[in-house]
Amino acid sequence: MQTQHSWLGRRILIVEDDYLIASQLASNFLAEGILVAGPSANVKSAMAEIAQTPIAGAVLDINLGEELVFPVADELEKRAIPFVFSTGFERNIIPERHARKVVLQKPIAERSILSALSQERQASLINDTDICRNSILSRLPKEARRSMQPKLQMITVRQGMTIEAPNQVVSQIYFPIDCVVSVIAASNGGSRIETGLIGREGLTGAGMLVGDDKTIYELVAQIEGDAIVLSVQDFLFFLNHVPELRLLAARHARALGVQVSHTALANGRFELSQRLARWLAMVYDRVPGKAFDLTHDYLSIMLGVRRSSVTNTLHVLEGEHLIRSTRGSIEVRDYRGLVAAAGEAYGLPESEYDRLMALPLTDSMKFVS
Repeated sequence: MQTQHSWLGRRILIVEDDYLIASQLASNFLAEGILVAGPSANVKSAMAEIAQTPIAGAVLDINLGEELVFPVADELEKRAIPFVFSTGFERNIIPERHARKVVLQKPIAERSILSALSQERQASLINDTDICRNSILSRLPKEARRSMQPKLQMITVRQGMTIEAPNQVVSQIYFPIDCVVSVIAASNGGSRIETGLIGREGLTGAGMLVGDDKTIYELVAQIEGDAIVLSVQDFLFFLNHVPELRLLAARHARALGVQVSHTALANGRFELSQRLARWLAMVYDRVPGKAFDLTHDYLSIMLGVRRSSVTNTLHVLEGEHLIRSTRGSIEVRDYRGLVAAAGEAYGLPESEYDRLMALPLTDSMKFVS
């Protein structure tokens, strides 16, 4: 069977608290030449398997005794690993974020699982049009994009999702399409402030360019949307085989450094109205025409000011017809007006990004090690 052949030698995680079902399913997979991770009977064990073992797919029993499997599903989604649910219950207990996933009713034949996993894997594959929605990937030679395409997957990044955590190993590289990621600096005491934004113009994982697989920053999805993901192992492979990718990633890292320094300048030298106008213009650059689902509390943390100050400043910008602010949502009405309101706080990092990305790739290859 072609579907089974496509999983030969690949490892599937089994998360199932019924010992007999788990053992039988594992035996059936192994008999077909498919490797098995687990079986895991609880969330903690499954999360450990994901962290330690290369996994190509997963089958998740929804009800694991006194807990539900959805934290495992969230982690698999974050890593762009295809999975299916198995259950003897109604599917209405599945949260909305996983509502489109395949749900198989027990008892399940392994062929049904493999077919469903193949369907999920195929659904996550993307074409060149999707790839070119990220500015870094779009600038690569077409041959390079074609070589990377089988390793790229599309996922939906949910608001509040942690992309990278301080002092933890980075496992995925994200190329945002219409999501926006906050780069957050945090003190040992828990104080937090946003230092930069990454959207469709860039990528995460800049430390990998210098051999550093950890970060001191916290990267959190601020605006929900789609992103293209690539495993760190594949990213490192392509850095060595696609010099244009290394160069473009390095240029983005340089541009991000300029952005971070100007965030510090804005925080120290400009009024809150300019800082907020700058921030809104920067988000709009990355998701034009999209309303931002953000609370005043979240904005106050990102800008490092009191919530009441954010509320008052939003009212001022709304009074000038630059934005429309409703409960938990902000819509830009006059982008040019926002840029004018930001004044000197906005513009130089954006110009520097454009300058760096306009530099030729071919003439610069000699500088790439």
